[in-house]
Amino acid sequence: ALWISATMDPGIIPAVSSPIKPVPPEGQLGGPLGYRYCSTCNIFRPPRSKHCNSCNVCVSKFDHHCPWVGNCIGERNHRFFFVFLVAISGLTILTTATSVQILVQAYDTTKVTRTAGGGMSTFLSALGRLWHAVISMPIVFLFGSFTLLCAWSLVSLLLYHAMIISVAQTTNERVRNVYHINANEADEGCLKNWAKAFCTGRPDSRLPSNFSQNVYCDLSVPESVWRPVTRSPARLDPVLPTGGGEAERVMV
Repeated sequence: ALWISATMDPGIIPAVSSPIKPVPPEGQLGGPLGYRYCSTCNIFRPPRSKHCNSCNVCVSKFDHHCPWVGNCIGERNHRFFFVFLVAISGLTILTTATSVQILVQAYDTTKVTRTAGGGMSTFLSALGRLWHAVISMPIVFLFGSFTLLCAWSLVSLLLYHAMIISVAQTTNERVRNVYHINANEADEGCLKNWAKAFCTGRPDSRLPSNFSQNVYCDLSVPESVWRPVTRSPARLDPVLPTGGGEAERVMV
């Protein structure tokens, strides 16, 4: 799940490399739930999308940019990111529990009394036995303490993402408090939201399958990708097709 989240296209909306500003699409313009113009990508990005400053691309249904994964979390890879959180949270909890069990066993095997050099016996309290167990296995103690802190933060993050999935929101929308006034039309109830998040088909990538070929981006419909160009370069123009012909567009 980690590698899928890191290497999968999160839902990048192709930029339009053209000096001409695209035609505004039909629908609401501006506001948190409308089309918004991105001057960097030269597109009107659809609702719930956002331009990621780290990746320098617009991402559909943008959740957040995860520095640990090294990729944006968006429409296409959010479910795999959640599975990764479940797995890593379970791993840190298991590691912490194993470390605690080892220290408890070391505590139980520590003698209650210790004999000093003069033959005198010293009674060890529970705290003294615990201290001897810790110093006898310092690596286990440090490793368990580290994974305990990791488990605390990861489980908190896991519960947070479970919450926003239940209400059909994204981290970006939650932080901006988008639905404080506006109604969330994507919220269909807790069970349907979970089914939609994990049981529906993953949207197709908007990126071209072969980056070594020339492609056209539609100036009027930002959620589209042009087929790879097969005609001679002399008849091609990066803004508009020449020679009276029109390139064929593929909606994705």
